[in-house]
Order: sequence, then C-alpha cells, then structure tokens
Amino acid sequence: MSQSSALQFDYSEKAAIADLITIVRARFIEAADTMAHMDVRNLRPAAVRSLWPAVQVEAIGGHHPGYSINGNHVPYRPSSKAISRAEEVMYGWLLDYVDGDENRILVGKWSMCLAAPRVAGSFRHFCKKSGRSRSTAERRLNDAFEHVARLILKNAQSLQAPNWSRVVPMMPNQGSDLHIVATGTHWMADGAKPTIRPDLLEPVEGDAQRQKAA
Repeated sequence: MSQSSALQFDYSEKAAIADLITIVRARFIEAADTMAHMDVRNLRPAAVRSLWPAVQVEAIGGHHPGYSINGNHVPYRPSSKAISRAEEVMYGWLLDYVDGDENRILVGKWSMCLAAPRVAGSFRHFCKKSGRSRSTAERRLNDAFEHVARLILKNAQSLQAPNWSRVVPMMPNQGSDLHIVATGTHWMADGAKPTIRPDLLEPVEGDAQRQKAA
C-alpha cells in the first residue's frame, strides 16, 4: 500500500468513526428518552436495571412531558421504532460493547441526564455528588462511545439513526454537522459516504399540525 493510499484510508476511517460516535451518542440519549416516557414497569432485565438509572417522569397537568402546539400540551409517546432502537442500545450495546460496570453506569447516567435533566439532574452534579472526577468521567465516556463505534464499524453492523428531530435539542454541542451525518446505513462499504435521508427520519408527533398551521 502506498503512503498516499494509507493516508487516505486512515482519514476515511477516522471520518467514519467520528460520524459513528455522533450517532452512537445520539442513540444512547434517544434510548434514555424512550425509557423515560414508557409506562411499562420492570421492562428491563435485572442486569440492565442495575446500570441504567431509574427516572420518575414528571407529570405536567396529569400528562407526561411532551411539547405544546398552539398552547395545547401534547404528551410524547415513543414510536415502535424508537422502542426497538432503545432495546438494541440497552440490551446490546450497553452490555456487549461498553466495557465494565463503571463505564456502563457513566454512559447510562450521562444519557439520562441529557434526556431528562429536570428529573435526573445534571451530569456535573452527579459526578460531584458521587465523588467522581468530572474530567475522568468525561474521558471514560469518550472512550466508551468510541469503543462502541469501532465495534459497530468492525462488525459492519447495520446502524439505524435516531429520531434526529427529537434528539438534537437534547444533545450537547457537536463538532459534526448533524445534517450530513448518516441517518441509517451499513457501515461501511468501500467508497460509502454519509448522506442525509429525510425519508428515513421519523416525524415528531404534531409536525403535520404545525406545518398546516404555518
């Protein structure tokens, strides 16, 4: 392999990993958001329940938190696809791809803090309260997400995107442009490039009404 080919391969792999890490982070946040809005108790097996923090969802006017349309509160209910993606993250990635209980606890708590900050609190507060170093926790999180991404890439695993319209407002600032990150693809065929697929995005409940109102 020539030096130029090696550099091109290395750059392509790093670009793929960077995009994958963004999707992996988003999928964990979406999984936490999905579980926070499901009414099924004890759905998770004991091994997952011990690692994924339980959150009592706040009710607003007797409903779960959702969003407002013309002043009317609309509760959010995860779609069947969102539930399936959450199961893949919690039953597969969290247990099989994240190494060690400490990393799994950090990933689960970080995800829930971003998905439901009003009830789970901030990740900074969690670290302070539990006596963890914030910088060390952040480093372990970054390593854990990269490890998950590399295993997905290595296994050429079919990867589903989250519901970006639901997840993006919950995510911290990202270095990647989410509009050009792959939304669902098989990572990675030779010459493949991340592309946006609007037809694969799940609409947030109420989008149609807002569009008609506009």
